[in-house]
Amino acid sequence: MNMPTEDVVPLGPARQVLSDLHKLYFLAGTPGLREISSGIAAMDLPAMLNRNLVSDILSGKKQPNALQLSSLVRFLADRATNGPDPEVESNRLVAILLDATFAPEHTAEEDSPNAPIEAALREASSRGIAEPLIRVCADKSPATVLLVLKEISERKWHRFLKQVEDSLAETFTSANIPALVAELRLAKGHTWVVERTLSRFGALRSVEDVTETMRLLCAVGSTGDASTVLHAFLRFKKPSDAARLYEFLLRLHLAPWKLRDNRLRENSFTSGVAEFALLLNATVDAADTAMAVYHRLRVAHGGIESSIQCFRVCTQMLDIDKDELAEALAILVLSRSERTRSDLQIFLSSKMSTDHEKSVMRTLIARENVLPCDSGASG
Repeated sequence: MNMPTEDVVPLGPARQVLSDLHKLYFLAGTPGLREISSGIAAMDLPAMLNRNLVSDILSGKKQPNALQLSSLVRFLADRATNGPDPEVESNRLVAILLDATFAPEHTAEEDSPNAPIEAALREASSRGIAEPLIRVCADKSPATVLLVLKEISERKWHRFLKQVEDSLAETFTSANIPALVAELRLAKGHTWVVERTLSRFGALRSVEDVTETMRLLCAVGSTGDASTVLHAFLRFKKPSDAARLYEFLLRLHLAPWKLRDNRLRENSFTSGVAEFALLLNATVDAADTAMAVYHRLRVAHGGIESSIQCFRVCTQMLDIDKDELAEALAILVLSRSERTRSDLQIFLSSKMSTDHEKSVMRTLIARENVLPCDSGASG
């Protein structure tokens, strides 16, 4: 039986196995098919082969399994003159067959650096979902993200584009967010993606993640971006989370109130400011806690409203015997400007303030060094 041509069995591992099998066949004296089949049956070998199967294997019509190949090789090697050791040759050829059978298919496309992106684009298109594109971008290099965004934009997949952009804040680690936003800023047309990513990151991620990202952003001078993360965090997180964040930042010698802001913002979520103050004051001194409270309220309101809210927190602190904190906050607010002293007069006369709040605040400003002596505030 002759070796089949390459159009029947192309070049590759399967042809190599078949070629070595034919060499053994000739070294064994080219026995007949019936002789091979009956000889294998008479030996203690892993598989039986009828003559038709032997014919199909040697002609290249059928690829044997591992047991069939082992039996055929052992029979022929045992019969061959000056042939190889049957067990060694069987193991060698079976290994080639198994490697060829179970090795992943390789194509020129898969060798391309962009192959995962191209595969994700095809899968997203065929399934009608953005998940493959989100997956291929998850915590990858900024260059990969930019390429994916470009490909999606060119295809005008607007829904997928927004979903991928939104996913960045959730799939990127806190350590990699700064590099991502830096590259997005350098690329044209992605400024809004940066703002949305930073805001979503602040709103969705843990205290620890936000702390680390803010630390890294501040380390490279991106205090405006750190402020964006912070403001989003304050808007959506609980007072206890806000207190922990300020505590962590202060331990890193990062004062939130010293961060440069990128732009004016809408009011942040500020309910529970008194709770925030108490939680923070449990680990941070009164002066820094007062500054943190003042900062939170300035972020949320600005102008007279922030002063009024600060005075209200002062009265709440006095009511629960947090005198040192109440004094520190009052001194901080009243020392800011003449305008904040006018704000105090409004607080003491406004119908929005209760009689109790007014009485407590008058007691506080009567203390030594709380209210500058030239202000003349009396209510």
